[in-house]
Amino acid sequence: MNPHLRNIWTAADSMFDTFLSRIPSLVLAVVVFVLFERASALASFLIRRATKERRHNIGVVLARLVSASVLFLGFLVSFSIMAPSFRAADLIKVLGIGSVAIGFAFQNILQNFLAGLLLLWTEPFRVGDQIRLDPFEGTVEDIETRATTIKTYDGRRVIIPNADLFTHPVTINTAFDARRWESEITVDSAEQDLASLKSRIVQTVQHAEGVLPKPAPEAMAVEMGEPGAEIVKIRVSWWTSPRSHQMQTVHDHVITALKALLQEMRANPSANGRDRAA
Repeated sequence: MNPHLRNIWTAADSMFDTFLSRIPSLVLAVVVFVLFERASALASFLIRRATKERRHNIGVVLARLVSASVLFLGFLVSFSIMAPSFRAADLIKVLGIGSVAIGFAFQNILQNFLAGLLLLWTEPFRVGDQIRLDPFEGTVEDIETRATTIKTYDGRRVIIPNADLFTHPVTINTAFDARRWESEITVDSAEQDLASLKSRIVQTVQHAEGVLPKPAPEAMAVEMGEPGAEIVKIRVSWWTSPRSHQMQTVHDHVITALKALLQEMRANPSANGRDRAA
């Protein structure tokens, strides 16, 4: 037989014998990895179930982290079974050195990731809340570990890095059940009693659709016109739902009602005079 063919045959036979001798270890390694995979799935399920009612978002993140950690541990154990000369400590050393370079290269990504974890843990806002981070304002659609997605009121999607949300002031418009809205109107008080006028304005606003009864609406004189002009500026404030579209709708109702009141007062000045005399 040709010496080269003999060497190839000898090497192949040796590799085949080595493979046969490794089959039990390979089977055991696969079984161990499958057990770790099942354990990671169980741990993920338990974490998601425990955080289903409260802190659902952070539960999802923790479930992913725990699942990945268990799988990585299973890979190390399985590889150690397949290759007894392999030492996990050597790999950890390599990863420790490489993590420094990775940290510098992906500094912004890691910063957003850590900020996302803190946001998910503290929950300053949740999915469905309406927030404002200048110049963006909209409804929160999703909170992930890297970024938060909001839908603006005009139908655009904005992806905001979590580091910006964590380090900049964020206004949460829907943090409470009610929100105050206000508007200013200018009236001629020459033939009207100011106290009676403010009372009628408050009554009109109270009956506007969508205005909350408590806290009650208010009407306060904030500025006077030129001397002798009898012009008074009145600030009207009321409370309504904190959702943006509902607030604008209620604002429309209030302004419409106040416009009708002022037109009625101009059309019946004698009635205003009787109110003053009374």
